[in-house]
Amino acid sequence: MDALRSNRPTLDALRHMPVSDVIALPAEHLALLQTDAREALDAAKRMQDWIEAAIALRYEQRAIGARAAAGKDTGTVRFQDGAVEIAVDLPKKVD
Repeated sequence: MDALRSNRPTLDALRHMPVSDVIALPAEHLALLQTDAREALDAAKRMQDWIEAAIALRYEQRAIGARAAAGKDTGTVRFQDGAVEIAVDLPKKVD
């Protein structure tokens, strides 16, 4: 299986291949590429979660202050950080 890994297109190369060439790849290559794509998607999702957690931590206190200044317990507040508008939503919890 290691020979197959070194003798096949990468995901990056696959982006530039005509679909007719992709269809013609050996089944083993397609299976390995499918696994690579799934792993890349999982890694991208973990990275997105990491970035979103960092953003939440960065703006948590400002959102609390903005919500207090607006007299709101829930809902959306907006504020600027440089050229970026930050929107933080805290939905109502139904008991």
